[in-house]
Amino acid sequence: MSVPVWILRRYESRYSLLGAMAEELAQGFEAHGDQFEVLDGLPDGSRPGILVFFNMPAAIEAIPAAVRRPGSRVACVQIMVDHPLALAPEITDATSLLPNFRLLLPSVDGLHLLRLRWPRLVHGHLPHGIGRGSLVDTSCVTHDGLASRDFDVVVAGSIHTEEQLRALKGQLPQQTHDWVDEIVMLMLAEPMLPFEQAVDLVAGSRSVVTGNWSTLAGLWRVTSAHLNRLQRIQMVEELQELDVAVYGSEAWRSVCRGTIRWQGDAPYRDVARVFASGRVCLAWGPTQFEHTFSERLLLSMAAGCASVADDRYMIGQHFAFEGAGQSVQVFDARHPGALRASVESLLGDTDRLVSMAQHGREAVEAGHLWEHRVEKIASIAAESLGGSEPMRQSA
Repeated sequence: MSVPVWILRRYESRYSLLGAMAEELAQGFEAHGDQFEVLDGLPDGSRPGILVFFNMPAAIEAIPAAVRRPGSRVACVQIMVDHPLALAPEITDATSLLPNFRLLLPSVDGLHLLRLRWPRLVHGHLPHGIGRGSLVDTSCVTHDGLASRDFDVVVAGSIHTEEQLRALKGQLPQQTHDWVDEIVMLMLAEPMLPFEQAVDLVAGSRSVVTGNWSTLAGLWRVTSAHLNRLQRIQMVEELQELDVAVYGSEAWRSVCRGTIRWQGDAPYRDVARVFASGRVCLAWGPTQFEHTFSERLLLSMAAGCASVADDRYMIGQHFAFEGAGQSVQVFDARHPGALRASVESLLGDTDRLVSMAQHGREAVEAGHLWEHRVEKIASIAAESLGGSEPMRQSA
C-alpha cells in the first residue's frame, strides 16, 4: 500500500514562491504514485505517513497535534529554502525536540549555527528542485529556437528601494548602522565571505556578542537586503549596451536605462516562461547565501538558456564547469568585467551557446526535478520514525 503524504500548500510568501513549490513537490510525489498517495487536508493520526511544509509555520499550532503528540507515526519534514537565520527560534525550540521531526535545507551556508542553537535538532541537505512543467520543449533549444528569442540576456529577481532599506535599517539600534554599512562593503568586495564571519570581523572587536542569535538574525536581515540591491544593480549595469530584459519589483524601474529595460514583475510561476525569452540568462545566486545556488539557476537551465552564474561551491558540486558537457558558465564576481566577458563570449559563439543551453536543460531533466528529491525526503522521514520503511502499511 502507498505511503500517505500531506503537503501544506497555502502560504503567505512574496511572489507566491512557497505555494508554487508545494504544488510542484506534490506533483513530484504523484509521479511516484506506486509508492506514495498525496492526500488533501492534514493528518489526524489515524494513518502513518509524511507531513511536509516549506519554511516557517506561523505558529507551532500550525503543525497538527497528531504530529506533535508523543509516539506519533507521522514524520514531520520542514524544507527551509532560506538561510538558517530565518528560522523562528520559538517554533524551532519546539520542533527540534520532536523525535519525528527533520529539517531539510538546500543551503549549506551557516549550518554550524544550528548545532550551536539547537543541539538536538536533526537536519540534512536537500538540493533544490523544480517542477517538470518548467522544462521547455527541446525544439526551443536549437540554433533557430534560440535565435528567435526576444532578448540577448534576461534576468529576474527583486531588490529593495533605497527608502525601504532606510526603513529596515531604522529597525536596528543606531549603534549598528555603521556596522551594517561596513559589513555590506566587506561582503561586496569578497562575495564568498560568509555573513557570520563578516560580522565577527566588523563587530567582534567592538565588545559585541556576535554569537547571539537575535543579534545575528537582525543584522543578517538588513545587511542581506542592502547587499542584494548593490550586488544586483552592479551586475546588471555591467551589461549596459547589451540587449537586457529585467523582470522584478518596481524598484528596478529607476535603475533600468539605455539598453537595459525593465519588463515588470514576474511571480514565481512565470519565471521559467520569462527566462525562455532570453538566449542567455544571468542566473545570479541568492544574496543570503555565499555558496549555495537557488531554484533560479535550475529554472534558467530548464528554460533552455545558456546560464551564467556567479561562481559558487555548490554549483561545482552539481554541474560541470568545463568540457563538452558544460551546462553552466560561472564568473568570478570579485573581478569587474568578468560577468560581461562571460556573457559576450556566449553571444559571440552560437554553437557553444546552444550546446550549453541543451546540456543545461538535459541536466535538470535528468536529476534536478522535485520528483528526483522524493526518495530522499521519504528516506529521511522514515529514519525519523526509527526504521527504513516504518510507514509502509501491509496490504
